[in-house]
Amino acid sequence: MFTARPSPAPAQDAWPRWTHNDGWRMRASKAGRKGGTTQTLADLKRLRKEAEAAAHRAAAEASKKETARREASARGEFPVRASSSVSAISPSPVLDEQDRILFRRAVKSVQAIKDTRRAILPPVAHASKAILRERRQRAVGEDPVTLPRESDQYSPAAMDQGDTSFLRQGYGPDLITGLKRGKWLINASLDLHGNTIAEAHERLDRFLLSCLEHHIKCVRIVHGKGYGSKDGEPVLRLTVRRWLSQMTDVLAYVECSEQDGGAGAVQVFLRNTQ
Repeated sequence: MFTARPSPAPAQDAWPRWTHNDGWRMRASKAGRKGGTTQTLADLKRLRKEAEAAAHRAAAEASKKETARREASARGEFPVRASSSVSAISPSPVLDEQDRILFRRAVKSVQAIKDTRRAILPPVAHASKAILRERRQRAVGEDPVTLPRESDQYSPAAMDQGDTSFLRQGYGPDLITGLKRGKWLINASLDLHGNTIAEAHERLDRFLLSCLEHHIKCVRIVHGKGYGSKDGEPVLRLTVRRWLSQMTDVLAYVECSEQDGGAGAVQVFLRNTQ
């Protein structure tokens, strides 16, 4: 049994003649073609080098300008671009002509006031001068000026009748009546139990200054009834009430009711600092 095999391909009659460039040759464009140009590989390489050189020159020029701008900015100088027709760049107008026409049309019926006779007043302070001075001192880190030191032994003539209540001269008895009836709520309280005379005086001054700064009118001072003091004398009770009668910011005080402390506390009405 015979198997058919394909016959070998016939040899070509003539192979291309051997050349020095292996038969590869760049085909030149025809000169007669419309718009055609004759370019070789050398011309393309030359154009590429020229383009790269131009790009390098542009990058170097931009780098020089950026360096000069930074140096001028560091010296505080701001160079202005010069123009052939204008020496300096004039700012563009905020409103164009169309916007101006619309604005004039909108205010066409508005009439200007000839004389307003308006007085510009300074801003009104929301606190007294003493409180504002204290705030400024605290803002700069200085110690605020405390209230004047009161005497431990002095008592005004109004307290000769008794120390259960006090009313500053020039104010009506309605303050005392309002305090006893609970007209004003107690918004702050200070307990001086267990303090010495010096400690109680310092704490009372700071407490009243804080209440005045925060515009608190009615407060309670708990000084105790003096049962735990030496000889059974209510030293702190009498001294605290003497201090309160000497403070100009205290307008009145009354002894608290039994549910609020009785004889061991007083309800104080402070001056309005607003």
